[in-house]
This record gives sequence, C-alpha cells and structure tokens, in this order.
Amino acid sequence: MEEVEAAYEWVERKLVFEPQVTGWQSALKDGLLEAGVLPYNGFTFKHIIGTKIGGTTFDPAGHKHSAADLLEYANPDKVAVYLHATVHKILFTTKGNQRPKAYGVIYQDADGMFHKVELAENAINELSMLSGVGPRAHLEAQGVDPVVIDHPMVGQGMGDNPMNSVIVPSPQPVELSLPQVVGITRFGNFIEGFSGLSLSYNLTRMFFEV
Repeated sequence: MEEVEAAYEWVERKLVFEPQVTGWQSALKDGLLEAGVLPYNGFTFKHIIGTKIGGTTFDPAGHKHSAADLLEYANPDKVAVYLHATVHKILFTTKGNQRPKAYGVIYQDADGMFHKVELAENAINELSMLSGVGPRAHLEAQGVDPVVIDHPMVGQGMGDNPMNSVIVPSPQPVELSLPQVVGITRFGNFIEGFSGLSLSYNLTRMFFEV
C-alpha cells in the first residue's frame, strides 16, 4: 500500500495544481461553511469531512494536463502506446502451486480485432472479475472460465453514486468555473458546484417549466 500511495502522490505532483479560487467558487465555499459543512480543510487531495479546495489539472497558465504528460518519464524504446484500445481480459499463468501471476492482456483495437500483449512481470496491479478473480460461485454463474483465484471480496461493496442537480438561472452573465470547492458532509454526501453553463431553451424547459 505504501508503494500505491507513493505512486498517487507522484502523479499528483506532476499533473495536479492548486486552483485559483475566485468569484462564484469562493462564494460557494463561504456558503458551505456558513451552512455548517465544517471544518474548513483548505487545499487538499484527501476526502475528509468538511469544506475543501480540490486540485485541478489546469496549471496557473491555463494549460490542461493529462496522463499523456507522464510519457516524458518513460523510455521510448520500451514503451508502446495503443490508442482506442479496450482491454477485455487479463491473462494469468501458474507455476506449480504458486499464486497465479498476471502476464498479459487481451485487448480490442479500433477495428474490432483482438490482440494479445505480454507485459513485464508485476506490470498489472489490479485484477478483474472478468479475468477469473473473485467469488467462485458468482464467476461460475456468469460463465467466467477459468476461475483463477477464488477471492470473496473482489467486486463487493460497489454501487452507483446517485446525483441530484440544482440549477439556479441568473439574469446576469456568470463567470465560467469548473468544480473546485467541495463540501463533504458527515453523511458522506459530496456537494460541488460550477457556474457559467449555457443551457439551451429546450433543456432549460425540462427543469423549469411547470
């Protein structure tokens, strides 16, 4: 887990920045604090109860950053980037009684063709139920074959995140802002907001016509 945490922190240092909170986002922050979404946690990546400022992938100059930026740290002789590729299955190998190890993936390209790619040892960190890792009874019921590892906790505790939207029309133009401020209540609810969205007449009627 320490290596995973260190990897997240490295990506955050390379791609994520502290936003400049102005105007509408600042008003939202003050409103959350006044409403009792406390304490104020300032700028942080941690999901903790209270009101905080989250990170942004836009740097101070307004340039957008993405995972593609991390390629500059890779050895171009050892890295191949596949565009429009969807991984369908992780491949495992077993040696004797040793724990199965992932050694490659099956992926589908933009033309619908399937390919097999072998990866370096330990290149895959997450296992998928579609690849045969999870509760045996559930996997067999879904026709997954073979069951590589019978692990009862894989796929458990997952669910949809319901969202309720509140749209406040303004008679005056409002600055464009992406979600930067978030309030996290003691019930686990996340409260975010953005401004400057232009809605079409038909979409607006869906929300406001009575």
